Amino acid sequence: MGDEVLSLLRKGRTMVISTSGENLWSAKVFYALEGGLVFLVEKGSLTLKNIQKNDRVVFTIDFDTPDLFIQGVGRVTILGEPKDFHRERGTLLYKVPEDTLFVKSGHVLLAKLMPENIRFSDFRAQPKKTDYKFKEEELKERKTFRYWRALRPWSFQQSVTSLIFGALLAFQVKFSFPSSLFFLALSALSLIMVHGAFNAYSDYFDFTLKTDKPEGMGSAGARVLIDRLIPTDRFLYFTTAVFIVGLAIGIYLVVIRPVILPYVIIGLIAGLLYGLPKFGWKRVALGDLAVFLAFGPGIFLGSLVLQGGKVGIPQLLISFSLGMIIVAILHGNNWRDIKDDKEAGVRTVALYLGEKGSFYYYVTLIWASYPLFVLAVILEPRLFPILGALLTIPWAVKLTKIATNSKNMKRNLLDMLTANFTSLHIYFSVLFLVIFLVLVYYFPFIRI
Repeated sequence: MGDEVLSLLRKGRTMVISTSGENLWSAKVFYALEGGLVFLVEKGSLTLKNIQKNDRVVFTIDFDTPDLFIQGVGRVTILGEPKDFHRERGTLLYKVPEDTLFVKSGHVLLAKLMPENIRFSDFRAQPKKTDYKFKEEELKERKTFRYWRALRPWSFQQSVTSLIFGALLAFQVKFSFPSSLFFLALSALSLIMVHGAFNAYSDYFDFTLKTDKPEGMGSAGARVLIDRLIPTDRFLYFTTAVFIVGLAIGIYLVVIRPVILPYVIIGLIAGLLYGLPKFGWKRVALGDLAVFLAFGPGIFLGSLVLQGGKVGIPQLLISFSLGMIIVAILHGNNWRDIKDDKEAGVRTVALYLGEKGSFYYYVTLIWASYPLFVLAVILEPRLFPILGALLTIPWAVKLTKIATNSKNMKRNLLDMLTANFTSLHIYFSVLFLVIFLVLVYYFPFIRI
């Protein structure tokens, strides 16, 4: 049962704490587990004043259901400025990116609540209340392999789904079992390793050049260097090893299928030049172009020709569409970080466009993909399954509304929200392609 309570504590993101120093007061805060429940408290707030006079508090964590909740009492320690506590700050911001906004304001302190007793109330079946006491070392978030995290694995969904998308379009014309699946698996492995290595190299340069700041998102959410989770020398050795292995697999594929060489070169050049110090494309307003080339023509078309597909105008239009919606992720990040990038001497498209121009640019990136898909189908009707992407229009509408309101907290997470949208965009296309290919296999007469 204690494991279930710990699992729920890790699952939760917010708690209500009740304090009683100067006056009775309650506040709802985000939290994360790092040797206790770590959270932010506003400077000068009644919550802080109460804790300073009486560090014993009551807390409640619910899960949007009246029949399951956690209560407890404990003592709070005010740790200090977030920038001085790498591990606690990193754990909190990794779990709750929304708190970045408050940390950047400089108006908050980091605090830690150590529970003296936790009561678990479970009324889902037979009403039951159970008390628990946990040791400090038990109150930790789920373990994440820090070296795997350094590669930013959450970003792989865009690259891998683009690769699968290209392969499936080729399978409409030509599919050879098991060689096609072998090439798909090998290309996916190479792509993941090279993509992850480029992510890590970019983070390394951002950290060493102090482009990333402790109070920021930090290496697009990985935070392994900013929060001192991996020594910089080990980080660099690991990244280089991953890159070499991924490149070796890619070279093998080029030897077997020389036709993919131009697309491999596009991807490598874009990736290598993207994060270089001083003259890297991301620092001279060419980062958008690098991402567009790598994720659009590079990955999608490279996968298409690897599997024996042909490149025509419709396929180019699809690759442009994919490149644009993935650039939208980067722009969401750069739009949020205009001020930080300017101070760090990093020039981005968002910096040059400004607030208003960045809005129009962002909206264009996420909406232009739809007419490009439609035009591709008009030119080549057998591609009609990709119109499944039109199902993501409601998400595009939501993103547009968020982008419109600069005071919306979600604007600070626009890159992450756009990444989810982009994944759905490709997923729906891939799903409908898979359904179509299965139907064609069992019912050949429906082939267009």
